[in-house]
Amino acid sequence: MKKLIFVLFALSLSTAPLTALAEEKTPDLQSDTDGWWNKQSRENKMIYTGLSAAAVIGVWGLLEWDYGSAGWYWGNEQWFQEDTKYGGADKFGHFWFTYAAADGLTALYSSWGYERDRANMYAAWTSWTVQAVMEGMDATSETQGFSWEDMVMNTLGALSSVVFERNPKLDDLIDLKVEYVLNETPEGIFDDYSNQFYSINLKLDGFDSLKNTWLRYVEFQAGYFSRGYNEDDELKKRAVYAGVTLNFSRILYEQGWNKTGKALEYLQVPYSVPKASHYL
Repeated sequence: MKKLIFVLFALSLSTAPLTALAEEKTPDLQSDTDGWWNKQSRENKMIYTGLSAAAVIGVWGLLEWDYGSAGWYWGNEQWFQEDTKYGGADKFGHFWFTYAAADGLTALYSSWGYERDRANMYAAWTSWTVQAVMEGMDATSETQGFSWEDMVMNTLGALSSVVFERNPKLDDLIDLKVEYVLNETPEGIFDDYSNQFYSINLKLDGFDSLKNTWLRYVEFQAGYFSRGYNEDDELKKRAVYAGVTLNFSRILYEQGWNKTGKALEYLQVPYSVPKASHYL
């Protein structure tokens, strides 16, 4: 019961920033035959979206991360040192997830009628708030704890979404991606960092002088990964790398596969990047 009460309380906090929107609520005009969701105002849809996301995290945390097993616990995760829990890959995971979620919510909120910049501000705030709620719930877990380092990366991820949204030229040049491969036996859905690469990608089709050449299909990539952190007796490794790959998004856009092309601005096709790595 204690765990349930805490999660319900945390979920209410996740929607608190959105309730301020009630003052500007403008119910959509829908017919009586529309379903319950379509009858909701766009502000209510935002609140329910944030609540649902936090609920999923809360339930998962109860089942897998022993939420509610401790009082408030401050973690000391550090950054990218070898002796950290995941070698720092989790920090890029927090950054990427908050950034990608904010971008996805921007598209969703825009489809509900919000002007693009405003939708992005609300989306970045929603994404960051849900992550903050997760950290608050982590603080009640004996195996997790509240991490200010995670919150720094969450904040940078949300701000990156805002920066790219307001600078289309920069967005044309840069993608931030995760690549998932099967190097080790998967340990979980959210924390399987030993099978992931995090990267920043320079897209040559973002340069006006190269848009009409074959180089528009080329991307240069720099990134980070850690390995061996799933098991205590494994050799732990951290590395930075450089690589070159195809701009799969550009290829798909030209074939009319716009949604898949957009997804590949955030997800790298597995095993598609020859890498030169430097181990730390």
